[in-house]
Amino acid sequence: MGKKLWMRSLVNVAAEVVPYFWPMRTFIHHNPLHEIESKPFEEAVEEGRRIFGGKHFLKREDYARLVREGLIKERYLREGIRRFLEGTGYAGDIDLEGALFKIMVEFPKLRPYKNLYLTEPNIDPPRGLVDSLREYPEEVCRDLIRSVGRERTLYDLIDGLSGSRIGVRVDDLVIKSALEFLDEGQSAVGMPGREKGFFRSWLEIAKRDLRTKLRTSYCVIEEICKVEDPEEAIYRVLEDLRIPEDLWEGYITLELAKLKGIVGFIRWRSHTREYYWQRVYPTDVVEYTAVRLILARGVIDTVKGKVPFSPDYGSISDFIQRYPERAYLMWEYFSGEGFGEKVSEIPSGLKRPEVFVEEYVSWKAEAEAKNWIVFLSKWMDPVGIRPEDLSVEEILRLIDIYREFERREGIIWTEAVEESLTEDLVVGISRSRPPSREEILADAVFCIDVRSERIRRNLEKIGPYRTFGMAGFFGVPMAFVEVRKGHEEFLCPVLIKPRNVVLEIPVERDEVKTKLPHVASKIIHDLKENLVTPYITVEAIGFLFGFDFLGKTFMPGLYSTLRDRIAGSKGRTKIVVDRLTEEEIERTVDVVLTTTVRRILEKEMGRDHVPDEVVRSVIRSLLDDKGIPVETGTEDLKGLVRKLKEEYKIDNGYAALIREKLRHIGFSLEEQATLVANALRSIGLTKDFAQFVLIIGHESKSDNNPYESALDCGACGGSSGLHNARVFCEMANNPAVREILREKYRIDIPQSTIFLPGVHNTTTDEIRIYDLEKVPGKVYPLLERIKEDLSRAGRITAGERVRELNGENRPEDAVVYAHDWSQVRPEWGLSGNYAFVIGRRDLTSGLNLNGKVFLHSYDYREDPKGFLLETILSGPLIVAEWINMEHFFSTTDNEVYGSGSKIYHNVVGRFGVVSGNFSDLRTGLPAQTVLSKDRPYHIPARLIVVLEAPLQFAVPVIERVYKVRELLNNGWVRMVILDPEEGTFYRFREGSWERYVETSEEVRYGQA
Repeated sequence: MGKKLWMRSLVNVAAEVVPYFWPMRTFIHHNPLHEIESKPFEEAVEEGRRIFGGKHFLKREDYARLVREGLIKERYLREGIRRFLEGTGYAGDIDLEGALFKIMVEFPKLRPYKNLYLTEPNIDPPRGLVDSLREYPEEVCRDLIRSVGRERTLYDLIDGLSGSRIGVRVDDLVIKSALEFLDEGQSAVGMPGREKGFFRSWLEIAKRDLRTKLRTSYCVIEEICKVEDPEEAIYRVLEDLRIPEDLWEGYITLELAKLKGIVGFIRWRSHTREYYWQRVYPTDVVEYTAVRLILARGVIDTVKGKVPFSPDYGSISDFIQRYPERAYLMWEYFSGEGFGEKVSEIPSGLKRPEVFVEEYVSWKAEAEAKNWIVFLSKWMDPVGIRPEDLSVEEILRLIDIYREFERREGIIWTEAVEESLTEDLVVGISRSRPPSREEILADAVFCIDVRSERIRRNLEKIGPYRTFGMAGFFGVPMAFVEVRKGHEEFLCPVLIKPRNVVLEIPVERDEVKTKLPHVASKIIHDLKENLVTPYITVEAIGFLFGFDFLGKTFMPGLYSTLRDRIAGSKGRTKIVVDRLTEEEIERTVDVVLTTTVRRILEKEMGRDHVPDEVVRSVIRSLLDDKGIPVETGTEDLKGLVRKLKEEYKIDNGYAALIREKLRHIGFSLEEQATLVANALRSIGLTKDFAQFVLIIGHESKSDNNPYESALDCGACGGSSGLHNARVFCEMANNPAVREILREKYRIDIPQSTIFLPGVHNTTTDEIRIYDLEKVPGKVYPLLERIKEDLSRAGRITAGERVRELNGENRPEDAVVYAHDWSQVRPEWGLSGNYAFVIGRRDLTSGLNLNGKVFLHSYDYREDPKGFLLETILSGPLIVAEWINMEHFFSTTDNEVYGSGSKIYHNVVGRFGVVSGNFSDLRTGLPAQTVLSKDRPYHIPARLIVVLEAPLQFAVPVIERVYKVRELLNNGWVRMVILDPEEGTFYRFREGSWERYVETSEEVRYGQA
């Protein structure tokens, strides 16, 4: 038992580096290096390279283009170069700052490529340089052995020594097995025995699976499969491969990182107990590790007899140590480390490796020396230095500096980008002018999503509107049951687990039929149609799908309009926001029990109708713990009661479970008032309310787009923000809630003020307002004007966005992109995001931020203890950092951290996408989201946070939020504080706050 617990703990710790991956239908932006954010940024990206093999910075050519376009300011790039050179301690006479700047900006393609010497073959390098660059096989081989469990798995080493491609075969087998198990109903035939868990169901199949038998040494797998537990299997494989125990944790991490998408999804599933598929078909990362290691062991064994060593760690180590010359040459040939014409001679040279290795090593050292001489002559030419005028020691010093420069170059570029963006944003804010005040037509609260910046700016230009920004769940965390879905969705950030449930129910003319007991009865009644409905649906869809195909393909814009008219809507609905009374709960329990028991009795007894008195008698028997009362009648009926209890599990416990669920429905009046008050105070909207307060969530609509939820509201769990907006307005319009707000929170909302929910479609920039029946006729003309202004602002915004998509300002193209199912880029989404501003709208209202900045309204004067700021920092800011880092790494290495091209994507298992017909789950953003014609559209920069609050107030609040403090100290975000009372910007740099720049009088509170 102790060994089992130890192994389980070891695997779980080893797996922590792999981030969660949520189902695609609720795509959650996340930092692919989230689990190592406790390390400084530079260390973490190096760790990410070691574990995942990803690149974390753009190519030099891409950064050089940004300099030419003016996005990167030259002085910040030169500052970065100077700091780098100071770190090297270089004290020579060569203008290395100028030389490095030239190669970065003017000659970005110049690199010390291994074959560069071929351009000038007559170079005779100094003998001392050749000797210094010489490799020693014994040292190379020692590094290879040490790399196992740190940078390579055992079969990575075998592949590099033999070209056997074991890793590819292992991945293929694991992907097939994992995706079959994880399938959520897409496959026509499900994997049998999944209820036993991944490990045991796979064991059963492996015994008969022809693919496994053909591609592995099945006798090895068969022997291992005799074990009963996954922990024992893991232990057995690691022992068989003779991996030293102190390497086990790192070794397992490398194994799990091979398919980080599948592992991330399994990790998320195993920690989400309420997830249906996890409850029915349980698994965890320990079971996955066992399956992967067993398959790896079987495939590794297939090379036995084909390589000059037994395929285990001990034997390979012995071989490398005894025959370093041969091992070195094998590695040079099969791993791709070798270069030049001499590599082709290695196979024949392996017949006498001790002799040939000397010839090869000498040739390679001379080729390396020639390469560096050619490179240095080109690099140093702009500063007037020739390699032949330098000593060997000076040449080697330059080589060392350049190698270190290449290792640090990415962070130099990134900091130059960030410094340039920070300066532009801060200068823009410092020069801003607050708008003139006049009577406000409406207040409009939008999500902080960067796409809201455009439409807020355009709406404010059209008329006297006051806009605010906050996280798009509007401070109402809830589990929502939509009328057309019938299951819970968590509409809040993934950092929060909601306790309250809100129901959406259809509104009928007869108000009695809208009450919860009636709805519960109707839902259960409709269940009896489930067996028929699928067949009816298939027949009905046949013609419609053909029509859909033609419409979406040949006339997406016109067809979308016609389809919306034909389809109509789901009808008017209302939402159950108020907490149920005990009387309502008991009535609903009675309805559910009565309807459920009636349907079961009709089925079991073969009748169309069972008398009410029989149903009531059976229910009394079911809820009576003492036995079955006499009035239940016949023995047959008594048998049915026993069956209802034993098989259908309908008893007091079932009734109690229903009551408990019902008690979570809705919010108490106190809870509603608190949520509304906190939201309004957090954005500074506590007085001078306009006639209309619009609460506008956002969503994205596009066809044939597995990533659609990635364009929806991240604060709403990857869903539409409409439902949260409706719930918030329902609360804020409640007179009883307003009374509490007035008495307890001193927020006096006029009786004439109406809160209306709306939704912003970010693909078309259309805004639709809901629940208009709440608007009195006398103010409808004002509402019509507001709707016209929203429509106009939407068209202007759509024109802006479309211009970035196709270069032309045609707002109508936005609708075409949304409904054209061949469109791989319906919108740019959050691509380009780089900053998060927390403060008054006055700070940025005069700026065109091009839809690239999160804008969170905040007024510290409404927050004397800093609790509201603490909430903003610990919630919206963290989510924004996830979004920012997802875009950052999906841009720098779209294959490793992104999802590759959408063109090759296929939905798998109804929960994710793969490239082609077979790959790991693609976890990041597709190329079309962050790249434009193979060039970065998104500019990778760490999130720049601008907070408006007095320094002495803000810093202690920041210190209270551990995660933000960690991100700041480790360099994952950059932060600037605008002290509005001093009129001074401060920035966090190297562990402390320093004065950054003075601002204009207009942005100070006393002048606004």
